[in-house]
Amino acid sequence: MLNIFKNFYTHSAPELQEEYIEPETPGPHVVWIHGANQSSNSFNYIRSQLPNWNCTLVEYSSHNTFYSNLTEMLSNVKDQGPLFVVGHSLGGIYGLHLLKHCNVVGGVSISTPFRGSSAADWAKYIIPSYQLFKDVGRKSRPIIEANTISVNVPWTQVVSTTGSVPYLNGDNDGVVTVASMEHRKNEMDCIKVPHTHYEVMCSTTVSEIILNQYNNLSK
Repeated sequence: MLNIFKNFYTHSAPELQEEYIEPETPGPHVVWIHGANQSSNSFNYIRSQLPNWNCTLVEYSSHNTFYSNLTEMLSNVKDQGPLFVVGHSLGGIYGLHLLKHCNVVGGVSISTPFRGSSAADWAKYIIPSYQLFKDVGRKSRPIIEANTISVNVPWTQVVSTTGSVPYLNGDNDGVVTVASMEHRKNEMDCIKVPHTHYEVMCSTTVSEIILNQYNNLSK
């Protein structure tokens, strides 16, 4: 039986949660960080294909600012290290910021826009109150600062390549351009998979990529 407990933190928007799961296998503590406007449920299939690692399932609200969410994450995972980070989309940007502040020994990012979104740069003027557009634009502080963080640990970026839509500039997965996903390819391994931005979260191939990366760290 798993021992599960949750801590809840009150915000003006939906609350940020951290769920801790007691380990059944030794190794780095895994931090699962979902994408914008999603939840940790998005990892259910991938996690069902993997061992029951010691882990934290992060829940955050994209209505909060990036840095308020990051502060909460740091307060809950900083002392759990060494950490292995798995982040989908915006979750990979959070993961890179954790690398700066925590003992992160490796990571897998999935469909993460490391160069940000040019669409968000203009969309924030149409809907200026929408926090996410302020956080993921190419000129946003979270993206600019993320690109100053050196990736000095084993890191794999899963690049989703299908589902292209015409209103994004260049090849894309329906949400993020391939160019943005491959922006840090000189510092991390990039593996292309023929999935859309959301199909990638129910991919056995992605589960295998995460497992191999984790096992390599645990040797």
